[in-house]
Amino acid sequence: MMPNSGSRILYVDDDPGLCRLAQRKLERMGFVVELAHGGEAALEAIGDRPFDLVALDHYMPGQDGATTLAQLMELPSPPAVVYVTGTQETHVAVQALKAGAADYVVKSTSEDFFDLLGRTINQALDARRLKAEKDRAEQHLRETNAQLEAMLVEMNHRVANSLQMISSLVSLQARRASGEEAQTILMDMRRRIDAVARVHRQLYADGGGGTRICMAAYAHALGRDLTDSFGLDAGRRRIRVLAEPMELPTATAISLGILANELVSNACKYAYADDAEGEVRVRFEPIGSDGYRLTVEDDGAGWDENNAARGTGIGSQMIRAIAEGLGARFCRSNSATGVRAIIEKLPPE
Repeated sequence: MMPNSGSRILYVDDDPGLCRLAQRKLERMGFVVELAHGGEAALEAIGDRPFDLVALDHYMPGQDGATTLAQLMELPSPPAVVYVTGTQETHVAVQALKAGAADYVVKSTSEDFFDLLGRTINQALDARRLKAEKDRAEQHLRETNAQLEAMLVEMNHRVANSLQMISSLVSLQARRASGEEAQTILMDMRRRIDAVARVHRQLYADGGGGTRICMAAYAHALGRDLTDSFGLDAGRRRIRVLAEPMELPTATAISLGILANELVSNACKYAYADDAEGEVRVRFEPIGSDGYRLTVEDDGAGWDENNAARGTGIGSQMIRAIAEGLGARFCRSNSATGVRAIIEKLPPE
């Protein structure tokens, strides 16, 4: 069986004899061929029934091929068009291709012309089929992506709700805990859960389909969460967030959120005396295209690396482990007025 056998072809020419000859030759190649003796007749035929391809002559009395081609291209689903011309002037073929023709052949009555016409028709039909398959595949991909994004929205919503429920249960348990150390441990755990939940809440609020987090929005929201969690008085103590525009992958944002939570929590708990004023500053900033720096600093009592860790020490261990997992550098030092902690990952060289 010939390639594209059974395809419906409309051959358009004002020469009835050449039309009949072309019909016989093309039907021997396996095509189903109908004839139209002019541009208007061609458009009428296409309006009545579908065709896979139109072989369109250029020079015709009344409505010529160029005008007919333009009207064909305006159809909702135009057929492929092979432009047939008897002229050797290349600008005619070039204009036809620019107007939407798939290909062109130079007309003659020799056997070679019909062989060339048949091969050109097959090539145009192959290209049309491949384009249709590509369009269907792209449409299927768009539909699949839309479904996956909808599922991701729902997943982020459910994860955020589940984490919120766990956070509430941990908070309830902390209030019922008998010892101060147990209450502190449980409240620290709650803040860590909230830092992860905040990412999923932001993804859900943004539509849920993304895989990157706007760190400026996340950092400001995390600062508000920590302010509420510690019950800070904005007039006496506050958390100030300075975040430059940048986006990071969700997994990285979660890790940095946990790191920021630990560093801010340490500053809120240990930098200032209970009755002292002060602030904790959090800064997110990009380094190059793929690097970043997280800085948390206070104006408090400072840090003595020779003294044992205050609290359980789990937070410090967690900070170093997460920073190492990110491939980032962690350093903590006394600044002019307090403590500065930095998590920094440089972009690859």
